[in-house]
Amino acid sequence: MTYRVVQCAILGCAVFLAFLKPLSAQKDGIAPQFDQFPVDVYHGRIKIPREFHKDTDGLWLDDAGKPASSPRVNFAGEYYLAGHSCGTCCRYYTLNNLRIGGVSSQVNMFDAGEPTPITKDGHTYIPILFFKPGSRLLIVQYEYDLCTPVKHNKCRQRHFVFEDGRFRSLSKTLQSCTIEGQEPE
Repeated sequence: MTYRVVQCAILGCAVFLAFLKPLSAQKDGIAPQFDQFPVDVYHGRIKIPREFHKDTDGLWLDDAGKPASSPRVNFAGEYYLAGHSCGTCCRYYTLNNLRIGGVSSQVNMFDAGEPTPITKDGHTYIPILFFKPGSRLLIVQYEYDLCTPVKHNKCRQRHFVFEDGRFRSLSKTLQSCTIEGQEPE
């Protein structure tokens, strides 16, 4: 075997192993990272979603008239993922494509309406989403018992990737949360 063939074989193995890393990382107990699911961020003219508007003072409001951050690409390269309050211990999310317009209902799977959802083992929970503009990774932290008086709240976590307009699970629900010191978008 010539040096060039060996070099190409090694490079091919490295590319193959790099491809497998996101798939095998979860099995090894290493949580998926945002940089494993990169996407180019759209910087062109955005299409403002119908449910967001400015009030007379120039502040952004959602369709319920509650304060909202200004629509900007903050998830998966061209989406605006927004959290909305619908009351005490009630939260829902919207996902709008700012490049072409349109809404994705896929994010509804992370809503926590009224009454507050309950796990199979009897805990109320509120999902908190973590994401970045240049990544398709979505980390969901399920904050348990926030709305019930308990001594210590628990947190569970799950990882998803946004592909072809759908969220695909990358992990089972982990029994603890790994993101610390980071605020949700």
